[in-house]
Amino acid sequence: MRPIALASIFGMLSCLMAAGASFAQTPLAEHEPGLWELRLVDGSHLASIALGVQDMFKNLPESQRKQVEKLVGRSNLGIPTVTQTCLTREMTQRDLKSVLAEHEVDCSELDWQESGNTARFSFVCSNPQGDWTGSGRIWDSTATSFKSEATVQGKYKGQRLALDMKHEAQWMGADCKGVAPPR
Repeated sequence: MRPIALASIFGMLSCLMAAGASFAQTPLAEHEPGLWELRLVDGSHLASIALGVQDMFKNLPESQRKQVEKLVGRSNLGIPTVTQTCLTREMTQRDLKSVLAEHEVDCSELDWQESGNTARFSFVCSNPQGDWTGSGRIWDSTATSFKSEATVQGKYKGQRLALDMKHEAQWMGADCKGVAPPR
């Protein structure tokens, strides 16, 4: 699978993981607004791919790297292992399904079950670029951190995909430091 397709899928899934931990109307959703950082944990399928892609591009000679960047129209070719997002107070109080709908993600099934500081979720979602099914969990959830993992299967732009990922999320503070909220 192409790194750019994986980066797009990773972005959508990271949004889903962060949104699930922040937008559900449950006690688990009582996360602090502000800057959040999600780190892809080594050991998952997606982390292995991301780190492999980073190493591959890092080891290319400068001239070849520039050619690849020009060919794909991007200078950042890797899959991010760390992403930051800004959550507003309003976003921490919104319903997950309506947030995903704003991003043209339609979930025919979106199940959320919670107990203490742990939640399990499953989903069947689609958008104009593909469709996905998956499940996962969020645990050790506090107002300023959580851990998550998910497995996903489906199609993206006609390509089949199956991957697993693990995240650790940490609240970095109330100031988003110029990072815009997700649109």
